[in-house]
Amino acid sequence: MSALLNKRIATQIRVYRKHKKMTLEGLSKKADIDDTYLGRVERGEINITLSTLEKIIDGLGMTEAEFFSFLDLESDDPTLAKLMREVKQSPKRDKLTKTIQEIIDLSK
Repeated sequence: MSALLNKRIATQIRVYRKHKKMTLEGLSKKADIDDTYLGRVERGEINITLSTLEKIIDGLGMTEAEFFSFLDLESDDPTLAKLMREVKQSPKRDKLTKTIQEIIDLSK
């Protein structure tokens, strides 16, 4: 797996986990993998196998299509995908999301 793809997958695992309000420990139990290992995966320190990724996706309660949906947006509109990643990772995510929704409502 390329370093860039590994980093993107690692980032998405963390984004999805936090969005679902799961702890590292909680996801690691559901995925049947060590929490220290999962932490290293999320930080992009190690490459994971497809079978481990499948366990993580299952632990998140997602399908493979749902997990990789971030790639669709990336190919359609890379700039929008980058902005969405920044919003998702921001400590002010809720406020940014509300502001974006207000902008969308004004544009209707």
